[in-house]
Amino acid sequence: MAVLGVWMWSRSIRLRGAEDVMSHCAAAGVTDVYFLVKGLLGKGAYRSRLVPMDGERDLLAEALEAAGKRNIRVHAWFTTCCDEQYVAAHPESGRWHILKGPDNQMVSLADEGYQAYMENAVREICRSYPLDGIHLDYIRCNHITSGWSEADLHAYREEGADPDRLREMLDRMYYREEGREEQALFDACRVGEPNAVAFARARRKQVVGFASRLREVVKSENSRLILTAALMPEGAYEDTVFADLHYGQNYTDAVGLYDYILPMAYTKSYDKDGTWLRMLAENCDRRGLKTVMGLQAFPEATGVSLREDISALTGTSAHGICLFREGSCCMGYVTGRELTVYNATEGEITGICAYRGEETAEIQVVLEPGAEKRLLLPFAADTLRVFRGETELSVFTVQK
Repeated sequence: MAVLGVWMWSRSIRLRGAEDVMSHCAAAGVTDVYFLVKGLLGKGAYRSRLVPMDGERDLLAEALEAAGKRNIRVHAWFTTCCDEQYVAAHPESGRWHILKGPDNQMVSLADEGYQAYMENAVREICRSYPLDGIHLDYIRCNHITSGWSEADLHAYREEGADPDRLREMLDRMYYREEGREEQALFDACRVGEPNAVAFARARRKQVVGFASRLREVVKSENSRLILTAALMPEGAYEDTVFADLHYGQNYTDAVGLYDYILPMAYTKSYDKDGTWLRMLAENCDRRGLKTVMGLQAFPEATGVSLREDISALTGTSAHGICLFREGSCCMGYVTGRELTVYNATEGEITGICAYRGEETAEIQVVLEPGAEKRLLLPFAADTLRVFRGETELSVFTVQK
């Protein structure tokens, strides 16, 4: 696979330093880092005239310098439609829940002011830093009951949907004490009921419109920059109604928007397996999408589950994999009988199990955050399990 990526919070650089973090990424064979520059709170990990900075250090600059020495590509990762700082300053921009009113963190996809703010923030970072790409996250409607401001309602009416009829259907789905019809709006969309279809179309248009504006900024600033997005996996299903209505994320739309996508295909969170992963990859390929599959490397994932996920994608058209995330996953480097374990997490490691077939080696250790330890095993391990007390952690194993 051409891409081995990691999603990385700026916290990793803050706590362990860019040289340490990127050297271990390079040792693991990482080619691409999707570095969080603006998170859910709306604070930045870089110097900006627009985005309020979190602390004094320019963590993006530190990451770029250390990654550049190792030929690792760095993509600036923005959580687009979630920004607590912006909503606090512009409460009218909060995304409206159908019953509760404006959210204090999510931003309305219909808000022109926020879209302009994001355009300017992306333009600024493209001009200020030697990036390899821009990575968009949370570019979605989030839930079918989210997105009910007056601007949203206007967009729905423009597409031919009746908001009152939609509200009545959602009431039947979620809020009646008896006689709920949990699939009412989804089933209506599946059979082509005009009101439901117009609602889905409007939500897709909102997402496409916002993404198109950001794409225009990125490509006009530097046509070589890679534009990617993290998408919910349901858009890769044969039946896209769930993704269309909840998220407005349709994978057919994504073909013309992004250079490649990263489906967040977290098998443990979805209670799925390798068959599901292969289905997602194959369906993306049929839609003409270049895909780097996002894999779960946070609790409840383990070294075994991560290995199984990677194995399931062997032979598919996936362009690569991306681990979520650096900082929640340990690294294990195997060279013959020698094993080096690096603790990238924020808690200590207390036990390691190594396997090859029926052979097992159990090692009691105390490995502090940011520390590594070299061990000599009685065999060349092909599988690792790592523990913090009784809790099993995720570990990515590299055969040197």
